[in-house]
Amino acid sequence: MESKKPETNRRVTPRKVLRRAAIVTPPDGVERSVSTWDLGLDGMSVLSSRPISPGTKCMVRFEVPLRGSAVDVSAQVKSVYCSFMGADGFKVGMVFIHLDASSATAISDFAS
Repeated sequence: MESKKPETNRRVTPRKVLRRAAIVTPPDGVERSVSTWDLGLDGMSVLSSRPISPGTKCMVRFEVPLRGSAVDVSAQVKSVYCSFMGADGFKVGMVFIHLDASSATAISDFAS
């Protein structure tokens, strides 16, 4: 019997832990308060009290801590997975669709 290979990580860049408040705005326009989980140049994960279906395009706003201050980031994202995490709600993986240069620099500096 052939053994299954473990799934490889599909992330393009490494992620770094980031636990901060954030706002996600899905297509219905109703803002949701979420908590960031991790962050990398290709995307991020958040914890949400309600699911966000894979394929959903949203806007996300959060702060990245850098050298004693915080940089505001606003980006268009697409949900790629949504997993129930029990009492914590749902862990939602998101990839960046559009990330401006200053946000990309802030995230790169934070993640490295």
